[in-house]
Order: sequence, then C-alpha cells, then structure tokens
Amino acid sequence: MKRPPSKLTPPTLKDAHRWRGLRVGLFGGSFNPPHAGHIHVARLAKIKFGLDFVWWIVTPQNPLKSTNQTRPYEERYANVEKMLASYPKQLPTHLELELGSNYTYETVSALKDVFPQTDFIWVCGMDNAHIFHKWDRWQDIIKTMPVSFIARPPATDLVKSCPLRMTTNITHKFDTLGHKTNLKEPAIYWLSSNKMLDISSTDIRKNHIKTKV
Repeated sequence: MKRPPSKLTPPTLKDAHRWRGLRVGLFGGSFNPPHAGHIHVARLAKIKFGLDFVWWIVTPQNPLKSTNQTRPYEERYANVEKMLASYPKQLPTHLELELGSNYTYETVSALKDVFPQTDFIWVCGMDNAHIFHKWDRWQDIIKTMPVSFIARPPATDLVKSCPLRMTTNITHKFDTLGHKTNLKEPAIYWLSSNKMLDISSTDIRKNHIKTKV
C-alpha cells in the first residue's frame, strides 16, 4: 500500500504528486465558526470510508449566505487551523481560495482534474441534505464524485422526503465497508452514528458557546 505523504503540510494545486493513490475526504463549509460537531463528522468520515486524509475546504464566501453573516475568511481559516492542530490527518486548506471558486461544483470538478490519481468523497453533515438541492448544479456534483451525509441533528429519518433523498438517477447506499468502499463511482452515502453532537455554528454565534475539541 502506498504510504501517505511524509510532510503533513496542506495540499496546494501544485503538489498533486504527493497525493497519488490516496483516499481523501473533502469537507467543505464556511466554518463560521468551526466546532466539535465538525470534528466529529470529519473523523467519522475518515473511519467509515477508510480515508487517508480529510481536507477541510474553507469557502471564501458561501453563496447561500450574505457577507454580513460570515466572519472574514482569514479569521475562519485560522480558527480551523487551530482546531485541527491535534489531528494530523485533518488538514485545513486554501484550495477553494486558490481556485477562485465559491461553488462546490466548480471546486470538485477542478480538484478531480488537478488530482487525477486521488480518490475523493465529498463530506457533509446531515443538515445539508435539506438544502443540497439549492446548491448550484447539485445534480452534477453527485455525478462527479461520491457524496456522504453523516447524521447530525436533524436525524436521518427527518430527511426522507427531501429532494436529494428522492433522487433516483444516482445510487443511494446506507452502509459502508471502510477501505473497500469504492470511491471511483458516484453514489450518495447516508451514514448515522449513535453518538452525535447537537451543536451548530449558528448556535455558537448566537449564544457565544465555547467548545473544547
């Protein structure tokens, strides 16, 4: 089996050779701010899909949110970087900023081109399943690479009627086989965990909650 890169510096658009033959989760978001719930989702994805790394894609600006709802990019990135300091296989990245992209489809398409020998899966918390159909070219996203939704409140049974769950032109899977999960074929994975953290970035901003991770 190919060894992971020896230097755990964040990936850039110019170092595709470092990631050849590896399995990588792409965890995108505003992280406004990042919190323990995000860590839980990212770590569970790493275990469930047998990933070598999870790259945190800090978006410069979420198209579904106004600029006055989001802290400056530099502040959000610094918070992610600080939170991940104890997790060497969880890497903060400037990839979306480098790409000049705010849209997930543009991001995943470009990363597939730049890292042709890396197997990717897009990682989301279950709450994104409710609004995924509002994402730009969402149907093209799920045809480009596997997408996973990992249960954070609202629980899995609350998204049964969302447009994404009812999409029939893509394979839906409700379990995973770790390293045997085929990341080369598009599919939607619905995962749940018995122990989840009922916390969100919105709650933290509203209540000034401080989380230790």
